[in-house]
Amino acid sequence: MEKEKNVIFEAFARKAAERIEERKKLRTMRLMVKSVGMEVEIRGLTEEEIRDCMDFSDESIEVDKYTIYMASPTLQNAAKILVEEGTLKQHYKITEMFTGSERTFIVNKVLELSGMTGDANIEVIREDEEIKNS
Repeated sequence: MEKEKNVIFEAFARKAAERIEERKKLRTMRLMVKSVGMEVEIRGLTEEEIRDCMDFSDESIEVDKYTIYMASPTLQNAAKILVEEGTLKQHYKITEMFTGSERTFIVNKVLELSGMTGDANIEVIREDEEIKNS
């Protein structure tokens, strides 16, 4: 019985290690923003990057703008040019080119790529009653 438990835990540990490595690979996606006629590339963010975005501001709209900027090499490259020209003062403000609904859509896609939203693919197989201490 003890040997069987060890085999199960070893298999679980191997699967966990594989999954951790798999999650380190950040996914990307290209979006067509029809209102501006442009493709924008976004990528998933690491948990640390997401934490940095959440700490960026107390205002959720500013957090969304910064999150989109951080996740998009397309916007980062364009913002760099606009800042150098003096057209833009803060890099992340390039996201103001999008409507509120577009920003909401994009930020949700970033969170999905980052594994923070979407289907959890978890199923409850048993729910136990609480054991009361006597």
